[in-house]
Amino acid sequence: MDLQINSKSRVPVHVQLEEQIKHLILTERFAVGSRLPSIRAMAGFLRVNRNTVARVMSDLEREGYVESRRGSGVYVVEPPVDAEDLERREVVERVLDLAAAQGISVEELASALLARAGAEPSGKASILFVECTPAELNQFSDELEAQLPVEVERVLLEDLAERVSGDDIPSWRLAVTTFFHVHEVQEIVEPLGMETVALLADATLESLRRLTELPAGTPVGVVGWGRTCMENLSRSIEGAGLDHLRFTEVRIEEEERMRELFGEVRAMVCSTVTARRLREIMASEAVDWRKRSAFGRSTSRRLEEPGAPGPAEPEIIEEDRTLDKGGVEMLGRMLRRLPRTEPQESQT
Repeated sequence: MDLQINSKSRVPVHVQLEEQIKHLILTERFAVGSRLPSIRAMAGFLRVNRNTVARVMSDLEREGYVESRRGSGVYVVEPPVDAEDLERREVVERVLDLAAAQGISVEELASALLARAGAEPSGKASILFVECTPAELNQFSDELEAQLPVEVERVLLEDLAERVSGDDIPSWRLAVTTFFHVHEVQEIVEPLGMETVALLADATLESLRRLTELPAGTPVGVVGWGRTCMENLSRSIEGAGLDHLRFTEVRIEEEERMRELFGEVRAMVCSTVTARRLREIMASEAVDWRKRSAFGRSTSRRLEEPGAPGPAEPEIIEEDRTLDKGGVEMLGRMLRRLPRTEPQESQT
């Protein structure tokens, strides 16, 4: 599960944040003994008020999930009760919170759940999902199929116009994409009478935690696969307020600049799909990191001493994105409200 905040949800932000951090601790994504990002960094990364994050940390400490150490930060401690039992209770509590926000009483909710449990499944809706890279196309489509009763046809943005240009009438109920491509997709599918739904793609918290642990002044490369990836990465990093680091942006296709960057930075932030290509470039270089590193040049006397360790190759920090949970729930509501389509009878 990834840490995300849906500012448009009726569930209070502090409830969203607290419940998700609990889940990350219970599933050991945040290991016991690990330090959480600072309140300032987390608030900037998620674009929420610092007081809200401080309140959540205080509640988590009172409930026994974390402990605050003066001058050091907030650390994860052993969860207070059986993890599986607590996770089940949290699911129930979230459902109750959502029902209360919609003005649905416990009795009405119970009746609806019992009716739903005894109803026949309504089948899966067919939707189109469009994205610009194969890796994100498959990742986001998998997320939708895992969370909603849908069958996703996956189409790259560059192939969309050709895909819908044939004589076959598409059977998709909706076209779905991320906000960065909504206008491009709309231009192609709206003439077919198809509605386009845009979802947010939020950054995960793992890369933020690693970046906050880097020493002040560390040079870090931000590597993107094209303009959109570059904008996504830079926006998340800027919001996190990581001003103790020195960032340099570069696109993966700028290989000459990439090779120069290897000797200038200690870490490189990129998505998983970009990381694969980045590792290929690094391997093909067969780089002597001690000679190439700017750190090595600035400390040449120390490195000339017998046994002095040279600097390692840059660390690759993979920063993936995941579909906003609130947006996926909105899509599910839209699909439930659409009129059901019946299979056409063959005419003889």
